[in-house]
Amino acid sequence: MLFTIVIGFVHTILQIAFTIFHLVSGQNIGGRFWVHFEFYGDKVASHLLATGTAASFGISPVINSQDQTFLKKGYIVASILLIAFLFSAISSIFSSLSLHNRS
Repeated sequence: MLFTIVIGFVHTILQIAFTIFHLVSGQNIGGRFWVHFEFYGDKVASHLLATGTAASFGISPVINSQDQTFLKKGYIVASILLIAFLFSAISSIFSSLSLHNRS
């Protein structure tokens, strides 16, 4: 879970930095490299989020806990991961369209 957070954070920071540079200077960094970075970065992020979602939903029924609030928190976290996966999948579709338009 921590690995997914770190990878997602680094990917997001790089996208923000490159986008700000593009807005300020009007130049692209890396040309085709940036398009491929977005494409493969979105794919990796969406797969990591999907894995985290499946693991969270999969482990929740296995745990026989007397404390039901713990399970409710687990379902909340899994739902947030599911929403993050859906938005990441949408971003992946847009980056694949961008890759197709530039080639």
